[in-house]
Formats: sequence, C-alpha cells, structure tokens
Amino acid sequence: MTFVEQLRIEHAEFQRKEAAKFAKKQAKEQAAFMKKQQRQAKAKRADKSMLRKEEFHYTDASKYAQEYYGEVYHETTRFDNDWN
Repeated sequence: MTFVEQLRIEHAEFQRKEAAKFAKKQAKEQAAFMKKQQRQAKAKRADKSMLRKEEFHYTDASKYAQEYYGEVYHETTRFDNDWN
C-alpha cells in the first residue's frame, strides 16, 4: 500500500468519524430543543393566571375614557354632536 492510498483511507475514516460526531451533536441539540418546546407548551396549557379568568379589558369605551382621561375627554368630545 502506498503512502497516498494510506492517506486516503485515513482521511475517509476521519470524515466518517467527524460526520458521526456532527450528527450526534445535532441530534442532541434537536432533542434538547424539542424537550424545551414540550415544556413550554405544557406551561401554556396549565397557565393558571388570574388575568385569564377575569375580564381585564374595558368593553365600554366611554366609561374607560371618562375614568382615565376625565375632563380632557369631556372637553375634547363635547362639541362632537354639534356638527351633525
């Protein structure tokens, strides 16, 4: 066996080992990612937040504006009906 043939064989073996190492690393990263995804999906389904059970948004816009903007809201909208 010549030196060049020996070198080709060693190089091919090295490439196989590196490819196997890379594939193993990718599989490990993928498994960790999927485990994290499953954990997050489980946490989302089991969310026991009080905000999820209560209405935390206003359904009455004028009441919201009056409560949080008061006089500014009144002064801004008091002439709205005069235009019609």
